[in-house]
Amino acid sequence: MNRLRIIVLSLLTLVTVTLVAACNTQQPAAPAPQPQPTPATQVANITATYVGEQTCQSCHKKANYDKTPHYQSFKPLSAYKLDKTYGTVTVYDGAGNNAKSTTVDLSKALGVEMDTYVVAEIPKTAGFAKQFYRVGHLIKNPDGTYKIENPGLVQGTQNWSAGDYSCAQCHSPNMGAAGKPDYTITCEGCHGPGSAHVAATTSEQKKATMALPTSETCLKCHKSDPTKDKTGAIVTTNHYGTRDYTFSKHNTTGMINGCLTCHGVHGTNANGRLLKKDNPNDICATCHAGKNYDVKTIMWDNKSDPYKHITADHSFTAIPESATKVNPTTKNVEIVDPKALDMVKKALPDLAK
Repeated sequence: MNRLRIIVLSLLTLVTVTLVAACNTQQPAAPAPQPQPTPATQVANITATYVGEQTCQSCHKKANYDKTPHYQSFKPLSAYKLDKTYGTVTVYDGAGNNAKSTTVDLSKALGVEMDTYVVAEIPKTAGFAKQFYRVGHLIKNPDGTYKIENPGLVQGTQNWSAGDYSCAQCHSPNMGAAGKPDYTITCEGCHGPGSAHVAATTSEQKKATMALPTSETCLKCHKSDPTKDKTGAIVTTNHYGTRDYTFSKHNTTGMINGCLTCHGVHGTNANGRLLKKDNPNDICATCHAGKNYDVKTIMWDNKSDPYKHITADHSFTAIPESATKVNPTTKNVEIVDPKALDMVKKALPDLAK
């Protein structure tokens, strides 16, 4: 009996040892298979740089984009007939309290913003606070030629003070970026840097490497929301153009393709505007069949805009002109109607603080 017990215990021990050994030698579970990147995503993930408008045009027809206000917002100095030859001037750092100065050759400037400011890049060795500056003010003479004057003076002196080119974010959005960016608003200003797109070899890769603009692309520069001015008044955005679109039913219902429903981007209509039809009323009729809208009535003009961007209100009567007044001191268009103010503050609670 004892012998049988010993045999049974020995067998159990052997089985246990065998099982333990088997567990210890078992191969670890294979890791879950990871999805392999496709050629399209591989190209899309490349850090793209700018290639310039000319590269884009090698495949894409230009149409009449060069006639658009976007393209025309920054021109080369050669586009203007100057009244004399302009050379080197000494400029002071207007963005750094005018503490430093350097010389700039006006004839080699990068271009002119909005037919007004001559823009140049300041050498890094100058130690200026910024990279790009408005180094001259372009003024049209009675005979049609242009002269370049200082954009400002150092306070209390006659020293030529260069102004920071703070307008670049919208008027020259790619300036200073890697690659070969254009100075004005061209293809890559809205679609983003194109080197990965150019390198793509298949249709799938081409699509994966090119962003398609949306209303959000437009609204980065053409801001819509009202703001507060220095006096605390809630004012319509004068400078950017899509004033008060935030409150339009076109925006709040989400039933249309935003800006791109009415506006073209690659060319102008017969009147030189970025609209899909020559008569704006015809655009309304596309969706509002049988209704006769007068665009000039429902989209009132902000004629007090100090920047002379005379653009139409885009709230489409959500904030009628009667709900506003022009402050004679600041020239801002203030929203004064209580119902309109209440609507604005509910949509933008930070303005109510």
